[in-house]
Amino acid sequence: MILDPLFDRWVWLGFLGLLVVFGIRAWVVESTGGRATRAPGRVRLLTVLSVGMVAVVCGLLWVQGGQQAFESIVHRTDPLTGLPLDGPAVPVQPAVAPDAGAPAAPGAAAPAAPAVNPP
Repeated sequence: MILDPLFDRWVWLGFLGLLVVFGIRAWVVESTGGRATRAPGRVRLLTVLSVGMVAVVCGLLWVQGGQQAFESIVHRTDPLTGLPLDGPAVPVQPAVAPDAGAPAAPGAAAPAAPAVNPP
């Protein structure tokens, strides 16, 4: 999954919108104080709008990397490569040095003579 850096602006704008809606709702609730005229309808509308904005921001965060983070945590994989974190990425085979006294395999080329630096 490739994250789009330009899509981050929508996440931040959604979060800014959420803060604006929360601020307006708080102002309406605090400014109506003890008056019960027309305020409950506004507050209810702004509460529904707040819940909608929370859903939008959560959806944007999920699309912009939340799903990848969730999958890597659940499946214990590296989010960039998709390889498991529990074991080595590539099976490591022990290096066995050939025995110096063992004969060369039939058909194998003779080892090259060491290079000599000219004086």
